[in-house]
Amino acid sequence: MDIPRMKRMFLLLPALALLLLPATGSAQKASELKYVDARNLMLINQGYDNTALYYSRLPEDLKPVIRQGVWDLGLNSAGLAVRFSSNSRVIGFRWTLLNNFIMHHMAGTGIRGIDLYRLDENDHWQFIGTAIPNGKDSTKVQIAVSGMDGRDHDYMAYLPLYDGVTKVEVGVTKDASVGKPHRDVLVKGREKPLVFYGTSITQGGCASRPGMVYTSIISRALQKECVNLGFSGNARMDKSMAEAVARIDAEQYVIDCLENCTLKVMQDSAWYFLTYLAKRRPDAPIYLVEHIWFSHSAVNKDVHDQIAEKNAYWHEIYSKLRKEGYDNFRYIPADRLTGPDGEGAVDGCHQTDLGFLRMSEEFLRHLRQK
Repeated sequence: MDIPRMKRMFLLLPALALLLLPATGSAQKASELKYVDARNLMLINQGYDNTALYYSRLPEDLKPVIRQGVWDLGLNSAGLAVRFSSNSRVIGFRWTLLNNFIMHHMAGTGIRGIDLYRLDENDHWQFIGTAIPNGKDSTKVQIAVSGMDGRDHDYMAYLPLYDGVTKVEVGVTKDASVGKPHRDVLVKGREKPLVFYGTSITQGGCASRPGMVYTSIISRALQKECVNLGFSGNARMDKSMAEAVARIDAEQYVIDCLENCTLKVMQDSAWYFLTYLAKRRPDAPIYLVEHIWFSHSAVNKDVHDQIAEKNAYWHEIYSKLRKEGYDNFRYIPADRLTGPDGEGAVDGCHQTDLGFLRMSEEFLRHLRQK
């Protein structure tokens, strides 16, 4: 490389560095913000008023009959979101985690982070930033977005998928206001929610950030609350969970649990679980979702045959339910859920953002038909 060209490059490097810095327009440290307890704002997508923790997902009175593994996962904040408004140019979060752990196949932002969306003039939710859960301390303090216009906007912050939170605070500049949302879009209790009961995939494994789990994508698309009752490895259609699911007066129910069920579990539990729900909620559509095709099922015959066997039995149950007069059941086959190429999974099973987007689009195609 000639000397003049090298000089030009050295002159350009500082300029490039400036371009790569966040265009804050109001650079500020997270520690300099003022913080408001999110309990003073609006929590959405929660199915019960009597949860064990403010940000948990199962009713306290059912604790004695719910399996410990399910109960512990119910303390995770998957799908929960805080709605608020603010005119701050900078928004950050201070939140305290229950476990503050890591998984090797899922991004820390999905496990423990907080996503931020802003409502635009056309009532569309725009992703604008993530509070990244850095550091070893259980309490995180991070800016999610800066350099904004300083006008009043409505926001939504999604809480961690695979960890719980004991406290969440929204941080804004000291001269800014923060309060409950202004616009009547995706607000608590305005309409009946949709309820999703399922596995680690339903809970959010392995979305890169909380807003990308399929329940949240669907919620933004329909502008309706979606209650996430996903329990990693533990969606086995327990009788206690039939009661928990049926307790929520929902517009629609989605049962997406086969990945956690052996054929024996299905034979022992499915009929009771499904008829209990149908009898309690006879006017609401109930969608039975097939076991997704794992990526490796294309080459592993044993895996393929196991999935095919469970899906065949699931459809047999569906047909029997319909014949016996339970006409509110609907059926979602697996063939279009994750795409034909196997590209939507981290480990052949748990979904990436691509997989969740594909699943949500297929779910929406059915849900909109009712």
